[in-house]
Amino acid sequence: MAIKILNWFIDYWGMLNYVFYKFYARREKDPEIRGLIYAPLWMMFNFLEIIFLLDDLLCCRILSTIMGYNKYLIITPYFPILLLNYIFLYRKDKWKDIFKQIDKERDSEEIKKRYRNTVIYIWASIAILTIHVIITSLRRHFGLL
Repeated sequence: MAIKILNWFIDYWGMLNYVFYKFYARREKDPEIRGLIYAPLWMMFNFLEIIFLLDDLLCCRILSTIMGYNKYLIITPYFPILLLNYIFLYRKDKWKDIFKQIDKERDSEEIKKRYRNTVIYIWASIAILTIHVIITSLRRHFGLL
């Protein structure tokens, strides 16, 4: 069971890097750098999004506690994720083989499904944060806190 979950996570992690790579491949000369940087950044974005939701909905005050110690402490999880992304996907150009394989299988139902789900995940993350920010702003503006 744990191996199945790990394989699922690795597949979607590779696909997240691939989505960023493909998006920037149309615009830039070295789009793999964007995948290397943006995939871990996206995970941090979601991590912070969860903290914001917990702070606001459950009044946990996690963010204010962390910021009280050191405001730069909030970004420290990004660097280990970035390092792992580099070691397992980008070191020795492993990404070329992986992305080439995804390109070959691009017409298969499994790859289409993973690609679509990854894009939905990205847009859903943006939508959830945007909706949360709008609702929080309206609540604070009208004094409902």
